[in-house]
Amino acid sequence: MRRSIVLAFAAVLGVSGCGGGPTVSVVDDPRLEAEFESVLVSGESRTLGEIAAAAGVESWDRMYYFRVPVLMSEINRMMHTPGVTWRNLPGAEAKGLMVFVSQGEVVRAVSDREPPLYLSGFATSDSTVDADSGAGIPRLAVESMGR
Repeated sequence: MRRSIVLAFAAVLGVSGCGGGPTVSVVDDPRLEAEFESVLVSGESRTLGEIAAAAGVESWDRMYYFRVPVLMSEINRMMHTPGVTWRNLPGAEAKGLMVFVSQGEVVRAVSDREPPLYLSGFATSDSTVDADSGAGIPRLAVESMGR
């Protein structure tokens, strides 16, 4: 059982020990997108922790958000992850990139397709997620807990 969990974790992250630093593969996560969408549709606030747990994202302490297009070097600079290679970075077809970390280690990297999020800095499980149309487009505002 433990071996299968470790293998599944490595498959999600695409961690590689060959040729330098670790590699993180960005994935699509329709379940996480649907949980965010439910806030936009209902208009009711939820915490980021509630959304992530309902989508099966576990064991994280911070979420970072990057608008796309984004350079690998920018992600590594902001997250203090020099040498990490990011695969499948989203392009113009996405709104952004969500990166969940635990104690400085990436545990999940997800393309944000719809609805777009607004977050400056990072969020935690206690951060409030609210529907926001202040920018003239329906989006979700995620409460920042720091930079």
